[in-house]
Amino acid sequence: MPHFEATQDFRRPIAEVFDFFRRPANLVRTSPPELHMQLAEGPEVLELGSRLVVKGRRWGVPQRIVSQVVEFQPDVSFTDVQVEGPFRQWRHLHRFEALPDGGTRVHDRIEFEPPGGVLGLVVTAGFIEKDLKWVFAYRQEKLRELLGG
Repeated sequence: MPHFEATQDFRRPIAEVFDFFRRPANLVRTSPPELHMQLAEGPEVLELGSRLVVKGRRWGVPQRIVSQVVEFQPDVSFTDVQVEGPFRQWRHLHRFEALPDGGTRVHDRIEFEPPGGVLGLVVTAGFIEKDLKWVFAYRQEKLRELLGG
């Protein structure tokens, strides 16, 4: 299955960084404006079983993505999977590691299967990987502003 990975270090304690990432409103704050991302439904903070509905626009197409947190270990990791949306599969692991200097390393791993149908003819695995590099480059800059790095 195609996948994408990214890692970023912060000079903040793991509990603070984990708390930031488990707040869905921060997903919107750290997404490129070109995605027109809006949180349509979701809790203030994620926990096991939480569902999110996110709306946006990408590849010229309005999108609605419903995801659910299927694994959750406080200050260690959480995983969300798409239960409804454009991808045949989407699984995003967020892993948090305490660093010796008191900081935190965040490691993201996204496993995905491109969309099917006509959209899948254009939105291939390579296309998605390129898009994810762009999204995460923006996200890393935004996180550096908000959390330091």
